[in-house]
Amino acid sequence: MKNSYGVLFYRGTSNIGDDIQLLAAKRFLPQVDYIIEREALDQFVSKNNEKVKVIMNGWFFHQAEHWPPTPFIEPKLLSMHFTDNMMISGWTSKVEWEKVLQINEADFFKENGPVGCRDHHTEQMMKKLDIPCYFSSCLTTTLSLGIKKDIKNIIYAVDVDPEVVDYVKAHSNAEVISLTHTMTKEECEAPVEIRLKRAEELLEKYHQAKMVITSRLHVALPCLGLETPVLLIEHDDPLYKGRLETYYDFVHTTTVDNLLSGKSLYNFDKPKKNPKKYLKYRKKLIDECEQFVQQKPLKKVSDKEYIAWLEKTRENQKEILVKTIVDQYQRMQNNEKNCFKLQTELDRIYYSRSYQMTEKFKKILGRKGE
Repeated sequence: MKNSYGVLFYRGTSNIGDDIQLLAAKRFLPQVDYIIEREALDQFVSKNNEKVKVIMNGWFFHQAEHWPPTPFIEPKLLSMHFTDNMMISGWTSKVEWEKVLQINEADFFKENGPVGCRDHHTEQMMKKLDIPCYFSSCLTTTLSLGIKKDIKNIIYAVDVDPEVVDYVKAHSNAEVISLTHTMTKEECEAPVEIRLKRAEELLEKYHQAKMVITSRLHVALPCLGLETPVLLIEHDDPLYKGRLETYYDFVHTTTVDNLLSGKSLYNFDKPKKNPKKYLKYRKKLIDECEQFVQQKPLKKVSDKEYIAWLEKTRENQKEILVKTIVDQYQRMQNNEKNCFKLQTELDRIYYSRSYQMTEKFKKILGRKGE
């Protein structure tokens, strides 16, 4: 029996950095047998109940009610990031992500760990729950396109402010080209093959560039692997800061203010070589992925095992969903329109046969048992 392999694909993203994450995992696999939706991991079923090896790198819990993955996935937990701003059933949730893991008993991580965390923020979150973990760095640092040939006198400015682009143009003899990692609606809806081709074309551009300046983590980190000088613009926004701060000593950084005022003293015509700190993490990531891919396949999942998993998971997901809706109801009760929408959703769940409420949840909602 030979191994089967899958990659995680996020259809709902508008950030091509998610596709670059896929490419980073795909390069270690001898073939791709399954393309698995990252935000519907609880719905994946393999052919003939076989186990599918998946390198699970990326940003998780955009749709927390679809956690954990089905038992058909044999995971390698590497370069994982978990957001504080979960989306549950289409709502931004205030139910702490720790609660989501506690409801699921964190079994998935404990059975398949240790968890390789992409950033120190995620590492700290895991340690709070006594889940074995370590800082793995990001899998995109392992990207490589071989020996550099014909480096072009081009600086790519990726998702930076227009005044930054103007400043670089005024202080460099290179051609400065603006790019974005934000996809249009049409690009988002394109077939997987088209999206991955565009991601590969971007990586080729970065590989041949004189340097890259960006605010995007998944521009900066691939440039480390590609050995292209990169300058990362720091963020004050808490949404980005926790993820980016981990890598401030992996790459050269500056703020917009320091750059425009000249305090950064960065020479765009003679860009600095990237720091080498990432290399030890890169080597370990490569070793771990290669070992994982070569391991012998596990036995198939029996129907009995899958049904048991399904029953337990659905009950947990029900609790997560109810907690989320109750939280939203309490937060938005002064907004009549939103309250009506939430009340309708509560009633739908309450009377649904597939989500029969237990006495515990009826009490949460302030309803008497039948």
